[in-house]
Amino acid sequence: MDYAPDTVDDTGFCGIALDCPEVCRVHKLQLRKCVAFQGTDTGRKFYMCQILNHVMNCGFNSWLDPEWPETLKNALATLWEKYHRINSLRIYERIENANLVKEITDEKINIEKKYSSLVGDVNKFMDDTEIKIHKDTYANIMGKTEDQKGEVEALKDEVANLKEAQKTQAMIMRNCQDNKDKLMRIKAICDE
Repeated sequence: MDYAPDTVDDTGFCGIALDCPEVCRVHKLQLRKCVAFQGTDTGRKFYMCQILNHVMNCGFNSWLDPEWPETLKNALATLWEKYHRINSLRIYERIENANLVKEITDEKINIEKKYSSLVGDVNKFMDDTEIKIHKDTYANIMGKTEDQKGEVEALKDEVANLKEAQKTQAMIMRNCQDNKDKLMRIKAICDE
């Protein structure tokens, strides 16, 4: 083996191998004690170059432990296969969650657009209605008889009702903002 396998910290076997007569074949430095954490060699002790994260992996030098028996190698291979499969499933799950967050975000944007359009339509309707009521009321007041004054009162009631409807609309707008805030919190949870 010319490359150094991944390693795991082992406080019982670490540091510079002062008792080893071998040196790194590239840097000519004393070797470092390591424990393998990769494939069927997991748990085996070995020596490697003491320069960490060097661009050139002069790494592996020699094993201290003998090669594991076939049954143990098979068990380690099975465990690593399961680890990689589970890791792949996690990655797939994260991708699915990201897609779900995107769908929710797109839906939220569409809802906001529809909401804005609805608010604009309602405001225009309210403005047009109020203008019409004012014109009709003015015409009635200026030249109508005593009987028509009752109609004026009815129109005033209608204006009051429309103002009440406008207040209800404002409450709906606040509720939509609250729903928007809830969607943002759901998105934040999905991002985690």
